[in-house]
Amino acid sequence: MGATCFAIQAGILLVLSGAGVPDTAANAAGFLASAQVNFLLSSAFTWADRRLPEPGARPWAARWVSFQLTVAISLACNTGVFALVSPYLPPVAASAVAVCAGALLTYLASDHLVFRRRKAPQTDHFGDTHDDHRRPAAAFPGPNGRTAAD
Repeated sequence: MGATCFAIQAGILLVLSGAGVPDTAANAAGFLASAQVNFLLSSAFTWADRRLPEPGARPWAARWVSFQLTVAISLACNTGVFALVSPYLPPVAASAVAVCAGALLTYLASDHLVFRRRKAPQTDHFGDTHDDHRRPAAAFPGPNGRTAAD
């Protein structure tokens, strides 16, 4: 997924810089476009276990808005690093360094904010583990309306 998004970003960077757009602006445009693909891929693959409709999960639009706020912060980090290293490296290499600088920030924000798990409502545990919420057979009504244990 990261390679796909980087390829999108680097491709846009090369096309725009080849058309005369300053490298920093071209990198930022590529970053913003690849971020939208990143959100879709993150929703479908990386955080697929946190898909809607998980009880108490954040609606898709709220996740997208949260992701955009993360993208804004990550873009500032990415652009700053790109501007610092681009005088010394070719544009795609400078972009790669900038992407690496912001990757940890984006991952942590996605895990803890954008795609975070909501606490499930408290339930009783009837099985052998905390993950087993099945009621014992004695709790189910029998054929005469009483519980199976009666």
